[in-house]
Amino acid sequence: MTEEFTKAPSHNPHDIRVLIIDDQPSSGALIKNILDSINITTVDIATDSDSAFQLCKNTRYDLMIIDFHLEPNLNGSELLAAIRKRNHISSHCGVVFISGDRTPEVIVTSMSIHADSFLTKPLNIGKLKKRVIAIYQACLLRQPIYTALDNHQTSHAIELCRQLLLYKGHNLEIEILLIDLLIDQQDWQQATQLLTTFSQQTNNHKLILRQAKLKHRLNETQAAIHCLHSLIKQVPLYVEAYDELATLLQQQHRYNDAKVIAQQAMVLTPGICHRSLLVAQLAADTNDLPLFFKAGKVLAAHLPIIGNDWIASFAEFTAIFEQLVSQQLSLPQKLLISLKTTQQHAKRRLTYKQQATLADFSHITLARFAFSTQQPLKAKRRLLHGLARYYGKMSQAPTAIMIDALPLLIHFGETRLIGEIYQALMSGDLLDDYSYRRLAQLGGNKFLIANIRLLISQLVTAKSMLNHDPHRAYCIYQTILRDYPYCTEAHLGRITCLLPQPQFTDNHINDSLYLIKKMPLPPPLSGWFTQLQQQIKDEKTIINV
Repeated sequence: MTEEFTKAPSHNPHDIRVLIIDDQPSSGALIKNILDSINITTVDIATDSDSAFQLCKNTRYDLMIIDFHLEPNLNGSELLAAIRKRNHISSHCGVVFISGDRTPEVIVTSMSIHADSFLTKPLNIGKLKKRVIAIYQACLLRQPIYTALDNHQTSHAIELCRQLLLYKGHNLEIEILLIDLLIDQQDWQQATQLLTTFSQQTNNHKLILRQAKLKHRLNETQAAIHCLHSLIKQVPLYVEAYDELATLLQQQHRYNDAKVIAQQAMVLTPGICHRSLLVAQLAADTNDLPLFFKAGKVLAAHLPIIGNDWIASFAEFTAIFEQLVSQQLSLPQKLLISLKTTQQHAKRRLTYKQQATLADFSHITLARFAFSTQQPLKAKRRLLHGLARYYGKMSQAPTAIMIDALPLLIHFGETRLIGEIYQALMSGDLLDDYSYRRLAQLGGNKFLIANIRLLISQLVTAKSMLNHDPHRAYCIYQTILRDYPYCTEAHLGRITCLLPQPQFTDNHINDSLYLIKKMPLPPPLSGWFTQLQQQIKDEKTIINV
């Protein structure tokens, strides 16, 4: 027996560090006074998201008390998710949500992001005091386990769970965590034995969900589906059961059944984006256009406005939209109008700066749509307008914008921007799930990557010959333009090769000018183009004289 659980955890109130997040200063002060009455004196108050982030960055709190409704367009669950994503909160920190709003949506959403408790306003002083101490004790108990998980020591975490249950007896939170870890480790035998034992002690709905998950892992999927249907009837607000059931039905290709269940989960927690995205995907799979755009409206109205998570969610929705377009070739314009309507809903929720990013993303989306409808020049112009704000500072672009731009950039042979994006991705933060999947798809195409490397080599070789062997350079540029007819650098190189010739008004020059004008070019290509335009103007002046 290790020493972690050999004695009851100390819960000296003076040691508890608490953060209250409430946009009403009077409410925060009241909670602080209540905590002070039980000698919890290390208490900070944040009245907005900025101050909450700063305080969490500087202090590791043991407990957070968060009001659900905060700033306009921001709720406590979204703020907590953002704080967790930035690792500004310890994994074992206790979380209590409070709200005067007692609707199922608020309560279910709060508990869906693994809060420890939900209390309604006006607060019961006695209940708050008891809940704070109980949650802090629970945090101390689970701290060694979560520390092991943070250090990727899963086997040690499993052993600590076992020791804690052996020493302390029944503890539902630790039992569920142990089962989850065993399932993740594919230790089906131990997970089955312990589930049977734990279920004899309490028939809790969370344990029933694990029974269904385990049945599915053991290829008893129909039994798992039946179990989940029964669980939802028993506990109609347990939204995680809807998630699991919808996913299993989707995997069984029962898309209509999955769609019904996923829609119920979306209605229960419209503020959790992955649920509206699942509904959108299932609507696309069943060719249900009204439901697809209904899910888009829900998503747009609840996009997370902290950081760039919103753009990844919207990008995923747009990728599903492209799937619909491929299925509805007779209705592309109608679909496009509906997508623009969804974007307008999103625009109303976003901040001014985020609206500019949405405009950039919209350009790239419309570029992809134009390309799919055989309008390559229009597609290229839209694409470069969408990226123009990030020229020379591509690391400031959201990863979803860079990733969605890459396929078209590769097709058009825009190696300068491909290189900028590659550098930004390599030096940036971890990719969101959407960007990771899209990039993996591109990376898996070895032929495509080999072609781009060849193109880069050809462009370098041709440019090095511009001064001493322009004819050879011209031949290389012509070869490139057969494979990449919209490559900006190849067109600029071809113009450079042709200008010194006696008849510089060759149609090739006019063709190249037409294909690269009226669109923002990245440096140094923009400078090269300006120089060529001036050269052409000067030559024409000489001829006219």
